[in-house]
Amino acid sequence: MSSLFARDTKSLVRELGRRGELVPVDSLTSALHLRPFCLVRKKLRRHPWPWDTPLIPTVFTLMDVLEPDSPVPEVSRSEPIHIQEVVAGAVTGAVSVSPGLQGKVMGSSGVTRTTTLVVQTLWVSPHTWETLVEKRKLRTPRPSFFRELQNRKERESLYVVTEAVETMQDTTLQSSSNAVGAGQLSLLGLSHLQLQGQSHMAKEKTVTVPRGTVLAYRVLQLEIEGDRWTVLYLPEGKLCRDTGGGWTLDEEPNFQGLQRQVGAQLQDMATLLPGLRHTLLDALQELLKDSQALQELEDTLEQALDTGVLAQLGGPGAYILSTLQDPSGSLSTSKGQAILCVLGALVVLSDTQRCLLAQSLERRILPRQLELVESILEANFNQMEETPFSLPREVLSSLQSEDAALTLSLAESCGLELQGPGHQLLWDPDVVPQLSALYGSLAGLQLLANPSPAAPSADA
Repeated sequence: MSSLFARDTKSLVRELGRRGELVPVDSLTSALHLRPFCLVRKKLRRHPWPWDTPLIPTVFTLMDVLEPDSPVPEVSRSEPIHIQEVVAGAVTGAVSVSPGLQGKVMGSSGVTRTTTLVVQTLWVSPHTWETLVEKRKLRTPRPSFFRELQNRKERESLYVVTEAVETMQDTTLQSSSNAVGAGQLSLLGLSHLQLQGQSHMAKEKTVTVPRGTVLAYRVLQLEIEGDRWTVLYLPEGKLCRDTGGGWTLDEEPNFQGLQRQVGAQLQDMATLLPGLRHTLLDALQELLKDSQALQELEDTLEQALDTGVLAQLGGPGAYILSTLQDPSGSLSTSKGQAILCVLGALVVLSDTQRCLLAQSLERRILPRQLELVESILEANFNQMEETPFSLPREVLSSLQSEDAALTLSLAESCGLELQGPGHQLLWDPDVVPQLSALYGSLAGLQLLANPSPAAPSADA
């Protein structure tokens, strides 16, 4: 199953009619640092990808950098909003068997999801912002963490949370699924040989969301010049992932263009020696389980490519940086850019997606998953309407049941919803950025695992 929390926060934003304005929270850990006045950073786009750079929560608030004499301003609160959603569905189907066999195989599956939410919106009014900007000055001297954030202003922008939707009571998210299959086969010409069987599988998942958890939020850009600061009321659509950004004016956005771009960025990784590639892949696999370490590696590598100064890291990140240095200790720009491309795609994914990728690496099923994502994007990249589509049977049928379920969960985690028999999903044009980031992640990891002609090429 994909993340219940991430799925329901996206559903909440749709229900509130705030798609493109509110940003859904993708993990309970991030929710702790997304209340009004919390500081959030966002990297400037370095590549023309169809996915945007994510908003990155920090552990600091605006009050940490303003003069401490006055209390924290009051925020406005909405009336309680009650939302209840129950989704129940069942799928049945049957398949015929090949010549030489006689029989019948049937199956059915069902999914039930239950969500009951009581939420309220907290927001900072424009008047409050005007009063803060006028009366509250920046702290002198600046806190060290803030000076560090300011030193990145050529590569990052700083934002402050101005609105948040939070739960008003403890909430339990529930999802259950079950599958039943039965069949009987006989081999023609051998009447004494008959096979029959039955199977049943059930799975249930429950997530408890504490009271006061932020489920969605909105930010304003924070601008600082010298001793003065202000907030900029930018169109919030620029902060949400859109499918049209990042393409040159003379190039129509399509999957082939994405393939060329990813192939061009990753081609230097194919020149690494096999032993080095595999060790590098092992280090990335460890980082998939540690979102903070993954983000620190991207920050450090980005800074090194821009300034030539390579900061020290520990753990798997330190090894990855060492593999990008030549015998003199200088950073290889081309190899650094290639790894940064993979990191940039991985940090866009949710914690759940990275966990699924780590499991996929262990089970050695990346090639089939890459093939599946390629087929989805190639068929739907420019489809601007919600429409049902079927996954290619040959991809999932080539996998063991557990691997097929893992692969399907990876597709669903991007926002695609299971709709009917034959692994039919509902296409949503809003999933293009997430699905493209998943494609870039899979392509990079598979290139490290096994460079081949099937890998993305700059000439595709």
